[in-house]
Order: sequence, then C-alpha cells, then structure tokens
Amino acid sequence: MRRFAICALWCVAVVHASADLLVSSFGNNSVLRFNERTGQYIDTFVTNNAGGLNGPHGLAYGPDGHLYVASAHNDTVLRYDGTNGTFLNIFVAPRSGGLDYPVWLEFRGGSLFITAQLTNSVLRYNATNGAFIDAFVASTNNGGLSGPSGMTWGPDGNLYVVGRFGNHVMRYDGTTGAFIDVFVPAGGPLLQPFGLHFGADTNLYVVSGNNSKLARFSATGTYLGDFVTNGSGGLAFPIGMEFGPDGNLYVASFNNGKVARFSSTNGAPLGDFAINSPAVPMNNCNFMLFHTFARPRISSITRSNLNVIVRWPARADTRLQSNTNVVGANWQAVAGTLGASVVTNAVTAEQQFFRLERD
Repeated sequence: MRRFAICALWCVAVVHASADLLVSSFGNNSVLRFNERTGQYIDTFVTNNAGGLNGPHGLAYGPDGHLYVASAHNDTVLRYDGTNGTFLNIFVAPRSGGLDYPVWLEFRGGSLFITAQLTNSVLRYNATNGAFIDAFVASTNNGGLSGPSGMTWGPDGNLYVVGRFGNHVMRYDGTTGAFIDVFVPAGGPLLQPFGLHFGADTNLYVVSGNNSKLARFSATGTYLGDFVTNGSGGLAFPIGMEFGPDGNLYVASFNNGKVARFSSTNGAPLGDFAINSPAVPMNNCNFMLFHTFARPRISSITRSNLNVIVRWPARADTRLQSNTNVVGANWQAVAGTLGASVVTNAVTAEQQFFRLERD
C-alpha cells in the first residue's frame, strides 16, 4: 500500500510589498480593493450601503486593526472588520460633537481627528470608543479655514488642513490645534483643493480639483509649480492622492472613475492604474488608502481517497501551486484556482506540497 505525504506551505513566490489599495466609491457607497502592484480589482471590500454607508470619503485603519470610513451624507464614521470588510458598528454617532459632512480621518496619539467640512472645523474623538473630546480646530478660531477637506501632519509636527471652499491650506499647532498661519493663501494655484500629502522630498503636494492638477509647495509654503499639470493622465476633477509602496503617486479622478498613476520623480503620467467598468463598480471615486493585508495562506488541507482538498480565502489575484519538492524550482499552477477558494486535486506523487501565490 502506497503512503502519501501531503503538506501545505504558505509563501509568496515573489517577495514584494503587500499593501492593497482601498478606494472609496462615492457613487456606489462602497469601498473597493485593488492589487497594489497591478491594479487588478480584487473585491468590493465594503459592499454598497453596508451599515448605512452613504457618501464615503476618507479611510483610516485604527489602532484596533479595523477600517474606519467617513460617511459624509449621514454625518457619521462607520467601522468595518479590517480583514474582510464586514460592518461592525457606528463608531462616531451621527452629528456627535457637531460633526457635519466628515471628509478626512486621521488616528494620532490615542485620538481620531476628523475634518468637518460644513462647520469649518477639525473635531477630535476618543480612538477607542468614538466619544467626542473637543473641537481641535474650532470654527470660531480657525484663521479663516473654509470647507476643510484633506489634512496631514507635516515633518514639523504641525497640522496642515486644506480649505476646499477657501482655496487655501492652513497650518495649526500639531499639539494644541492653535492657528499658526495661512500656509498657502487663496488666489494662488489652488481651485477646490482636496487631498494633500508631504512627499519624501519634504515638499507638500496638493490636489486641485477644479483645474485637475497637483500643485507642489516647499516646506515653507513657496509655490514650486504644478507637479502634475492640468488634465495630465486624463485627470478630471481629482480628489484624493496617495504615495504608493512603489514610491509613485496615485490620484483618484472623480469625474471619470479612475485611479491614475504618476511618476513621483517628475509627475509624468504612468497610465491608468484602476478604472470604473461594469466589472469594477468604482463610480465617482474620491479618497484612497494603501493598507498592508495579511498574505494569503492555506486554511486547511484534507484527504479524500486519492484526492486532496485544499481550502484558502479567495482573492482575485491569488492562485494555488503544487510541487513534489518543497525547495524545488518547478512549482506548477493548479488549474482553475485563480480567484477560487477550494480545489479537489488528484494526488500524483508520494509527497506533494501546496502554496499560494499572488499575481
């Protein structure tokens, strides 16, 4: 009687950063997930209107490992399982602390900071239970901030907030929220600005929606020109931006439902990374987030006569491979397993190993 040794091996054949791209689809009230290297659509991570999601904007992972989404049209923040996107609960109650049209979220120092666009303020909540703490940047003492959208803490430790309606960027003390100065004044290159981030070069990059470009500013606020020019790469009312694991720049283009990629060296377009289609329901995408997910791993492996049954969490970019030598180079794809979650495979050797590989 022949005896067979069946083993499961978890690994990824090509070593690379694993930080899927999550994108808020404003038009579909959902959050979509894409492969961070290829742009391949993986799944709708947060399904349409899950938990009452209405007008999704900013995304953030909390200290508990779960995903938080600003639901602008019902003035709340919703929490979802950080691994599978299942709705967990309402984290910030509707209009708690005067929250009115939440846009961007940032966890920092045990608190959750939220820009409230229609009250010209930045509100602070307990990062553990969502209880309102205070107005970190109050509407009565904000230096003229109008329509806060994106925000980020700079290399100097201070808080930078985009004023969508004021066409400006304001700077505040990163510890107290006190107004410091107008970092980028109105009347310059910004027209309905939204997302912003500091780059590795310490310059500030700001998305300007109404003229479909990205402007760049020095650490002192000097305008350095347009890094991505008007309409480059097919941008049409861009909103969110992120630097990816590859160092390049990703921009969500709202009007044509796509994420475009640009060189972080010179702003040259590198093509569409992800785009709305009947198979990819990314209508009116706005804000984005790269997030590291656990690498795919085999859940179980069992025998049934001369067959082996292998199960794993399905991903559209992941397939099963097999080999008779765990250290061998001749791993073979198991047919029909790309995007699947289970396969029944005939045992063909005295010992057989299985592993998962991402595209």
